[in-house]
Amino acid sequence: MKKAVAYVRMSTDKQDYSIESQKRTIKEYARKNNYKILKFYEDKGISGRDAEKRPAFMEMIEDSKKDIFSYVLIYDSSRFARNLEQSLIYKSILKKNKVDLISITEPMLDDDSQLIADALFGAMNEMYSRKLSKVVKRGMTEKALKGEYISCAPYGYFKPKNKPLVVIEDEAKVVKFIFNEFLKGKSTYYIAKTLNEKNIKTKKGNKIDTRFIKKIITNPTYKGYYKFVTDDKVILNKSSHIPIIDEDTFEKAQAIFNNNIKRQSSKNKPLEYNKHWLVGLIKCIYCNSTFVYAKYYNNRQDRFRCGGYTCGKCDSSFSIGINNIETIVLEKIKENYPNKVYKIKKQNNNIDKKYTLLKDIEKYKKALEKAKNAYLLEIDTIEEYSQNKAFFTRKINELENTLKNLKEDNNIEDISIISILTGKDDMILKNKLARLVINKILIDGKNRKIKIFFNAY
Repeated sequence: MKKAVAYVRMSTDKQDYSIESQKRTIKEYARKNNYKILKFYEDKGISGRDAEKRPAFMEMIEDSKKDIFSYVLIYDSSRFARNLEQSLIYKSILKKNKVDLISITEPMLDDDSQLIADALFGAMNEMYSRKLSKVVKRGMTEKALKGEYISCAPYGYFKPKNKPLVVIEDEAKVVKFIFNEFLKGKSTYYIAKTLNEKNIKTKKGNKIDTRFIKKIITNPTYKGYYKFVTDDKVILNKSSHIPIIDEDTFEKAQAIFNNNIKRQSSKNKPLEYNKHWLVGLIKCIYCNSTFVYAKYYNNRQDRFRCGGYTCGKCDSSFSIGINNIETIVLEKIKENYPNKVYKIKKQNNNIDKKYTLLKDIEKYKKALEKAKNAYLLEIDTIEEYSQNKAFFTRKINELENTLKNLKEDNNIEDISIISILTGKDDMILKNKLARLVINKILIDGKNRKIKIFFNAY
């Protein structure tokens, strides 16, 4: 029997032929035509516009290189791809791997006719996909203009099929609590922390954090409206569902929220002010959140604090001063590597030039590969491919020669990592060097314990 696999896909447009219907039809075809199906690759509820977003499809393409099967069975060409360029490229890859693509509902053609048919089917499928996208978007916009809720139900509501949102009383009480506390002047952090202490979870069962509170406060659904964004246009209409919060209360909350944002924005500092070479390395053992750098003023020492605590989902309020954590970490580095000399070359003036050259070389190599594919797919003639190949190859050689002749500064010295960490170098460089030796730092804030894990260096 001929070794084959099958690829099936159910798109987001709910076609009449389901996954099971496709599989049943393909199995019957395989039985009648002496194919042994080794595996079904399935993508459910995924559009055919972008192949890289279909995990089963990409797995099938990758497996085609392993000489496991010689045929791929599909229901029709639209199941394979709805993007003409991707359809041609991935069919070419299968052909290169000596794997034939069989559409069981479309006629078998010779190679020349098949190439033309592939282009026609691919173009038709892409046109259908684009048209479908516009139709779906237009339908959603029309419903939004009528105030019909078409998204997933937010916290506090349940969405019956083809009916208005229904209030979930227990969750509605939480929503009212959030608005009431916020209007009393309580912070989003305080509200999140209070709800976590009461063991109240989100719809997905996660801990509540400040982002959840902010979404509740700013969602007009709770005052009986529906907000829909399409093509950078915002549609806000009165909906038919029962509001949880009256409009006056909602608008008062918006005024406070917007005022808080303006006040916080006025205090923002450039990103460099908040950088430290330990950023991203310190974790909380209780919630696994990363410790964040907290900038303090009025001569107070800057600190690291649990990121989970700052957004209300961790009860460990421990923070540690920058000078204290620096001293501990530097001493541990010296203690664990007493006889080790840490040396790394400091950044030189040509580092940016090297990066740009490498990036340009990679760009032209990709362009050369695309030109080759265009020729293999008979999109370009041999003359066009020869011209493109000569141009891209020349550019690659020129850039590689420039990179090869790029000299480093003569005054560069090797400096120990400890010297850099305690010196005046920029924080970005310090952070990179710290990560060479430190894997992670775990902090048990409740018991005031710190454990440092080092990389093999």
